[in-house]
Amino acid sequence: MTTPLDGIRILDLSQLYPGPLCTMILADLGAEVIKVEPPGTGDHARAFRFLFNQINRNKKSLALNLKHPKAQEAFRRLAATADVVVEGFRPGTTSRLGVDYQTLREINPRIIYCSISGFGQDGPYRDRPGHDINYMAMGGVLGLTRDREGKPVVLGFEVADIVSALNSAIGILAALQARERTGEGQMVDISMLDCVVSLLSNSLGPYLETGELPTMNPLHATPHYGIFETSDGKYLVIGIAHEDWFWDELCEVLGMEDAKGLNVAQRIVECERLLPRVREAVRSRTLGEWLELMAGKDIPHCDLPGIAEALDDPQVRHRRMVIEVGEGERRMRQLGSPYKLSSTPPRFELPPPKLGEHTEELLLEAGYSREEINSMREEKAVL
Repeated sequence: MTTPLDGIRILDLSQLYPGPLCTMILADLGAEVIKVEPPGTGDHARAFRFLFNQINRNKKSLALNLKHPKAQEAFRRLAATADVVVEGFRPGTTSRLGVDYQTLREINPRIIYCSISGFGQDGPYRDRPGHDINYMAMGGVLGLTRDREGKPVVLGFEVADIVSALNSAIGILAALQARERTGEGQMVDISMLDCVVSLLSNSLGPYLETGELPTMNPLHATPHYGIFETSDGKYLVIGIAHEDWFWDELCEVLGMEDAKGLNVAQRIVECERLLPRVREAVRSRTLGEWLELMAGKDIPHCDLPGIAEALDDPQVRHRRMVIEVGEGERRMRQLGSPYKLSSTPPRFELPPPKLGEHTEELLLEAGYSREEINSMREEKAVL
């Protein structure tokens, strides 16, 4: 069965999270992804085995020491026939290694070159270091992500890394489509800070249009969007954003019939009065009782499962969001793909590669002889 990106070859220089997740998404969709890693350590994410395994399936590993001229030449030879290069170095690093966009474009004008960095390839912060939490803070997300007492909260997963991976994949796909019309590649410049800022359309809309500063997530100003403790110490999650009909059904179930008929504007104004009532009502029963009472009701609600329970949910299982990849000792469970394409579905074929597992295969394919490859190994240009 064909896949959407059949015939697309990607050279992936990136490490850790955003770039490898981006290229795995594209690999699942059929692209041939060659993971270019330094001999010895490989991708730094190899030190975090579980992370590495979850974002590096469907890839081949080529171990090149890009500080060595012969390895640089090997990379350029591969780039001559590649479609995409992805890198996640600080700006300027690839120029020093001789594998930057300007150099590769002269070899292959059709190349699409995606650079993922903290702050982008230009601007006053381009050379600053950072990680997910820094971009989340500087982009305003942590300032808005506060508990009801107003204290900032660190989120439980790497939002900046993930949204940067997704935006990188979108940028690459857009550049591939543009190349179909123009015949030329281009650079895709992804700033992780930009990606975080782009998430704030709901929170920053009022500020951009009126100058009014948000003080918290707007949904915290409603009495019906949150996590509520039950009598047995568990949690009921209620997700009514604004809908009056959901609110009226909730009031019936909670025994708050006198609050029915309030529209969303009124509920926001009266949140300080209504929220304690909702909390008190939810604390009057166990989680199981609430789930039974709300079953079949038109109320967005759920429990608060742990990781094991979430992955074992019948809906998650039905949608194949947990899969198995590899054979024998290398067989492992992984997260599936959210892309359910009816004619060209994603593929899950190769387990995460061993460091340098495909070096000889790829260099032979690029036209090197075994004698040349052995010589490069002796010079520590390749693994």
